Amino acid sequence: MPIPFEGLLPYAIMAAFFGVAGHGVGFVRYWDNGWKNDRFDLDAWDEKMMNRDFLLTGVSRGQSQEAIAPEHFKTAQKELQSYYTPYRNQFFKLRERMYRGYVTGNWDFS
Repeated sequence: MPIPFEGLLPYAIMAAFFGVAGHGVGFVRYWDNGWKNDRFDLDAWDEKMMNRDFLLTGVSRGQSQEAIAPEHFKTAQKELQSYYTPYRNQFFKLRERMYRGYVTGNWDFS
């Protein structure tokens, strides 16, 4: 006896929404990152270069083909936003470290 499609319809809808949500989040992250993939395991040098690129181009992953920096780059400094959180950013760091562990196998919780 075949299974009526009405019984499987909710499961198909849930599976479709999970797929749309997952790919949608991936697309938004890709778009928000200047059409580049996310970077993981960044060290101090990478952070410094990304801050420099942000000051030069206005985008953290942007690059410039100009050989000479603009005049405003000499006195520019990056102002980071700070906000109050009861977690002291521990929650987000833990989530990022867990994601890095799953992706790269680097389970560093120090």
